[in-house]
Amino acid sequence: MAIAAASLIGVQMMTIKHTAELQEKNFSMQVMQALQDVTELIYLTETSQFFALEEERNDLPVNYYTDLFPNSDPNLPLSALEQTGEISVYRKYQDAGNINGMNDQSNFFSQRQTQGFQYSYNAKSAQDAQNLRFQLFMKERADLPLSLRIPPNSLALALDSALKRNAILLDYKFTVLTMIDGKNAYIMGNEDYKPGKRTKVYRKLLIAGDDPVKPDFLCVYFPEQSRSFFSSTSFLVFPSLLLTLIIIVIFIVTLQIILRQKKISQIKNDFINNMTHELKTPISTISLASQMLRDSSVSLSKSTVDHISGVIFDESKRLSNQVEKVLQMAVFNEGRLKLKFTQIDLNKLAETVASNFEIRVSNENGELKTDLQADNPFIRGDEVHITNVFFNLLDNAVKYSKSNPVIELSTENKNGWVIVQVKDNGIGIPKENQAQIFERFYRVPTGNVHNVKGFGLGLSYVKRIIDAHNGKIKVDSTLGKGTRFRLYFPIKNTQNYGKEN
Repeated sequence: MAIAAASLIGVQMMTIKHTAELQEKNFSMQVMQALQDVTELIYLTETSQFFALEEERNDLPVNYYTDLFPNSDPNLPLSALEQTGEISVYRKYQDAGNINGMNDQSNFFSQRQTQGFQYSYNAKSAQDAQNLRFQLFMKERADLPLSLRIPPNSLALALDSALKRNAILLDYKFTVLTMIDGKNAYIMGNEDYKPGKRTKVYRKLLIAGDDPVKPDFLCVYFPEQSRSFFSSTSFLVFPSLLLTLIIIVIFIVTLQIILRQKKISQIKNDFINNMTHELKTPISTISLASQMLRDSSVSLSKSTVDHISGVIFDESKRLSNQVEKVLQMAVFNEGRLKLKFTQIDLNKLAETVASNFEIRVSNENGELKTDLQADNPFIRGDEVHITNVFFNLLDNAVKYSKSNPVIELSTENKNGWVIVQVKDNGIGIPKENQAQIFERFYRVPTGNVHNVKGFGLGLSYVKRIIDAHNGKIKVDSTLGKGTRFRLYFPIKNTQNYGKEN
């Protein structure tokens, strides 16, 4: 799962990156095309100016062109001086007519052909003269300051039009950059032209036809280019991020479920082992006692029968209690818990439980103290289940005490609650285990020591009963010093009773 998720994320990132690179490449091509259009427009403008001057000279361009003299210099002195000449045609062989049997009327060149050659020569001379004038015109333009040669307003308008024609509508900054004494200098453009170090600047040679070529570059950059690319790829980025986040969340939840199931499996295995031992002990005791009753060699006096029957009764009751706990938790899990609510005096109930439990504490050479100070101890609740809650907490206080247990059972009123507190001086609960003690089948790890028996159901049962009464339970414990449980029962409650929260 981890490899597949990581691979999928990698593929998504590569796809998004490739898409962004294609968009950036396409954008760069459009910008460079716009700059090319501007430089071509500058050349065409200067060419138009030249031909406008030619029209004023009544010297229109020659459209007909024949490269009659391919090896001739296009800038002949004849053209430069705007002079005209004539072509004379001579026959190479004076007696060619007699040799070839031709008469004098079939000359090699006719008079009409000679006129055609003359016309071509004149056209070529006029074209060469015009070319020379164009070169001289461009040389004069090249010597002009760039701001006079290309008006800044015209350049800005041309660039804006070219960018729009190429579907580029982003805000931009431009300048004309040149080299003066080996340093960059801005000749014209936006005064706030300040590209950052990571900003991509597009540039194009402004006039490529000058001889020699001058290092004047038309430069442009787009401050919002990165944001625009992000916006254009957001249709891929946000769904990809959302799906990736969903995959990661599902992956984490799946891992948590797997680990939780593994933990529950361990707890259930421990529960089965504990339950087997807990059920096996009373069953073995009852079986042994019944064998003694059936053994004819054992004298069955009244005291012996009373003792054996007492053992069978106690172990049967113990076995019944263990089975009842398991059945109670099954009822909780199936949601079939039904509580019978009546008016209960928690002071009186706590006093009754304490008097019944005092004999067991005395057998452990301990002491059970009561401090019932609740002025308003009345609540609505199920008396049987709340009594079981008190017994469970007192039973744990005795079981988890080292020796000579000292247990305190008290009640008080506070902020609309009746608080019942059970405090002991036992072994305590480590902080890392306190959040789990109310889970089913959970028992605080004690290593290889198994002197305290149980299923890990007692505190889970307590928590369920308190929740069913819309109450709260809190635990404070210090390892080696003891534990204090506080039960909060609401005096007034607007919620429905008898339903688990």
